[in-house]
Amino acid sequence: MSSSRAYSGTLAKDLIRVEVGSVSYALPVLCIREIVNPLSIVELPRERDFVLGVAEYREEVVAVVDLRSLFNLPRQAPTRSTKWVIVQSSNRPVAVVVDAVLDVFSSVEHGERNVPVLDERHRERGIKSAYRHADGLVFLLNPDRLAEPAMELGSGELSMFPSEGP
Repeated sequence: MSSSRAYSGTLAKDLIRVEVGSVSYALPVLCIREIVNPLSIVELPRERDFVLGVAEYREEVVAVVDLRSLFNLPRQAPTRSTKWVIVQSSNRPVAVVVDAVLDVFSSVEHGERNVPVLDERHRERGIKSAYRHADGLVFLLNPDRLAEPAMELGSGELSMFPSEGP
């Protein structure tokens, strides 16, 4: 195989496959800053259980979003396979907690499929589409949607901040 063919084959791998529970999800490689082992979390008051708190990551403070909680799965203690995927959303980075990072694959080689809207939380979960890979479906997640709940304040959270008035 020529070096140019090997290089173009590498570029085609544009999705990283992660596992949450027994389901495979994917994130675009271009939005991923780094994959790290879990860091120390500072828990802050919040309405959303799936936002675990914040952590210091490379001199930045990032929100930590637990996909198990977001997808209504029971929480579990981190294992050796548990990773944080530091995702760059359009606003700022966010740490996304996954059970495992599996592999990298090509969206071109695995045809994209639409997914049905199953309930009112569809938008919040951020599932854009699906791919057939490794004898199963892989659901593509929208990084901006994953970061969105951690970036927005709920109405109950506004009362926690002091008034800026005199």
